[in-house]
Amino acid sequence: MRRFGVPIPYPWRGGRRSLGQTLSPKEHRVAALASSGKTNQEIATELFLSRRTVESHVSSALRKLGCGSRRDLAAVLRNGDG
Repeated sequence: MRRFGVPIPYPWRGGRRSLGQTLSPKEHRVAALASSGKTNQEIATELFLSRRTVESHVSSALRKLGCGSRRDLAAVLRNGDG
């Protein structure tokens, strides 16, 4: 099939399924702490995560909820949209 240019789908090999545009429970917790004014390092210390993991969760939450800043994130979470 490859010789004729037909793409071969790879089977699902396990792992976590994506939540799509919905925040995961960990993303929601991190977003709530970020919107309350805590720094990435403070969140990382509180939740026993690396600072880089917190950065990833915050940026993912901002993207998924269509926010441009932590202040926007706070408004969205306060309105119950997140």
